Amino acid sequence: MRKLLIVVVAGVLAFGAVACSSGEDDDSGEAAGVAEDAAEAGGAEDGVAEDAVAVSQPVEGGGSLPSVGPSIVQTASLSLAVPRDQFDATIQRARTIATGSGGFVVSSSASQGDEGQLVRGSLVVRVPERAYARVLEQLADLGTVEAQEEAGQDVSQELVDLQARIRHLEAVEARLLGFLEEADTVGAALTVQAELNRVQLELEQARGRLAYLDDQVAYATIALDVRERQVAAAGDGGGPWGIVDAWRAAGTGFVTVVGWIFVAAATIAPVVLLLVVGFLAARLAGFRLKRPQT
Repeated sequence: MRKLLIVVVAGVLAFGAVACSSGEDDDSGEAAGVAEDAAEAGGAEDGVAEDAVAVSQPVEGGGSLPSVGPSIVQTASLSLAVPRDQFDATIQRARTIATGSGGFVVSSSASQGDEGQLVRGSLVVRVPERAYARVLEQLADLGTVEAQEEAGQDVSQELVDLQARIRHLEAVEARLLGFLEEADTVGAALTVQAELNRVQLELEQARGRLAYLDDQVAYATIALDVRERQVAAAGDGGGPWGIVDAWRAAGTGFVTVVGWIFVAAATIAPVVLLLVVGFLAARLAGFRLKRPQT
């Protein structure tokens, strides 16, 4: 009967691990009631029933949940416009700012312009949350800000829930390990081991999620998009208008004027031709009228 009791209590404890979000006290009370019913139905001795009830009680020393402050996952995106031929230098300065604050580069990409040089790209960096505001301000000073977005996600409640779930699963794991040591048959050992494997899997998943959230809170993520201005407007501080740009603009204007001249000439050509023919016909008729009759 003790072996049957072990299997019953192991199943109840595993069910409590799955439903731990409903509260540790409810799980413990249900497990204790089931264990007592199993002991009475099987005619077990008082000592065995008391042991089963004791095992199903919450682990001593669990204490109350630790107090935590707000935990915020911070993200931002920033779009900058920089003068011509300044893309590479801007990206390098952005890298220096991120690494200098204790952060690191997650990813980067760049694309070429018509002249074969890099003129646009993006950089994703992660920086310590304490340096987030300072780094964002320094990155904004690298060029002209065209767009900026910031977001924050409060994960404090999820962190508290994960910590409580981990403590509960660790308690269930310890109890199942004790049952596994007491199992004296292969069948009982396999049953307890199966439940133990499932509880340990859930425990590792909860620990992994907690570590991920801790990392997201500890380091803010900033996505930086940089592009070069193709032609700087006068007086905007984007750099002088070069001689090459002047010749390019002049050539474009010349071709445009010549094109319109050809369009106008082709449009009025038939009218001019008719006027010339009419003029010649009139001259010819007048010449014939003036000739003396013989």
